[in-house]
Amino acid sequence: MDEAVAIRLCITHRDPVGFEFLVNKYRREALFHARSLLGNAEDAADACQECFTRAFIAMPRLDKMDAFYPWFYRILRNYCLNVLSRRKTATKYRVETQRAGGVNVDTATPLFLLEKTEEQKLVWETLEQLPPDSREILVMKYIQGLKYEEISQMLAIPRGTVMSRLYYARKAFHDKFTTNETSERSKGHVRL
Repeated sequence: MDEAVAIRLCITHRDPVGFEFLVNKYRREALFHARSLLGNAEDAADACQECFTRAFIAMPRLDKMDAFYPWFYRILRNYCLNVLSRRKTATKYRVETQRAGGVNVDTATPLFLLEKTEEQKLVWETLEQLPPDSREILVMKYIQGLKYEEISQMLAIPRGTVMSRLYYARKAFHDKFTTNETSERSKGHVRL
């Protein structure tokens, strides 16, 4: 079975075998994208599960589809951005609650990041500090190695917009990374 056959089976017959083929083909890529947006593996797995379910339900309503993943990625991306928005609102609420009532609520969320070296850890920490759209485009280009055209298709934006967003995302990353690196060095000097 190939992707075109699987898509046709899902659209015309809501075939679970065709959809299983698509899930198996794109599961790792989806998990990687969700993790890059959400910051941890557990939330990413939950997001993928929910979005694959939504995609399975929505596919029979489509007339046709040329490629599954760009369409699916938009579902996944929107879901992850909604999760991030809810997190931000919940954090603001906790902070306001702490200020108003003196309630001691731990607002820190654990990060399950790849930590093979200190520099890699610093890179991921810096990515976490960027807005989701900057983090997303940097991960697509420099960690996944996607070409401008592939990013353009997945985000449904023109190639020039991809280039522009990458420029500003790289600049924001550089500024934050330099600040974080300086901070880490000063911490190291304090310990000595």
